[in-house]
Amino acid sequence: MAGIITSHSQYLLFPQNDFVFKVLFGSEDSKHLLSSLLDSITGEQKSGITLKNPFLLRNYPDEKEGVLDIRLTTGNGEQVFIEMQAERHRAIHKRMLFYWARAYGAQLIKGKDYDSLKRTTGICILGHSWFKDTKPVSCFHALEKSRYEPICIDFELMFIQVGNSNSKQGITYNNDPWAWRTFLGAETEEEMIMAAEASEAVHEAYNKLKVISQDPIIRAYSEARELWLIDQTIRENEARREGREEGKEEAIREMVINMNKSGIPIESIAAIANLSLEEIRKIVK
Repeated sequence: MAGIITSHSQYLLFPQNDFVFKVLFGSEDSKHLLSSLLDSITGEQKSGITLKNPFLLRNYPDEKEGVLDIRLTTGNGEQVFIEMQAERHRAIHKRMLFYWARAYGAQLIKGKDYDSLKRTTGICILGHSWFKDTKPVSCFHALEKSRYEPICIDFELMFIQVGNSNSKQGITYNNDPWAWRTFLGAETEEEMIMAAEASEAVHEAYNKLKVISQDPIIRAYSEARELWLIDQTIRENEARREGREEGKEEAIREMVINMNKSGIPIESIAAIANLSLEEIRKIVK
């Protein structure tokens, strides 16, 4: 996901890079773009947006693992947080649930009661297929099991899939929801141009992307973030492989001990476990 080389040899960063996404939508001068994106995802008009963690390049931490979500409140006090998840994450649904609980509970400060808690919406933008349903937006509420009656309106988690296979299925062209999904999931210059032509807001975001893509500092941070994510994936895979090997060794050890307790000769145990007699004796001593 390094970037796109255009027909004019211009370099374009990918919006699915979470650092690039925050540069595009997380600053004060981008609130109108953020509002358009939110409206297209939720189907509701979000006005009076206040960014709780506005992005400033000079404040970007040296640690590339820093949290890069966008958090905001609307004019009526509703909380919204947006997470960009380009790569597949096995527990993304649980992570989003945890983020929601933390954001919702953080509202309750000393001297206030539970009635002061406001609706909290978590939005996860996925760069890959996650749900079996081909609909690009999935919205979850807390409902009674048989009557589907909501316990309250405060809980909402939304997942939007913007990968190519999901951004064009059953979607009408030339509207903001389709344009944003196509832009965020674009893998080619042609897709970005097509999305920009379908929406004024997306067209402005595309122009901003072209500008920031030529900024050497932003490009360096974007590449550093991407490399950190790749390294993190490699570390996790190595840890899982090591864990499987450790688990396999422990299972063999338990099997040897149990067979020895059952009176099976160590010669037979060694043959079954594919270990030497010396190794068997060390385990059962």
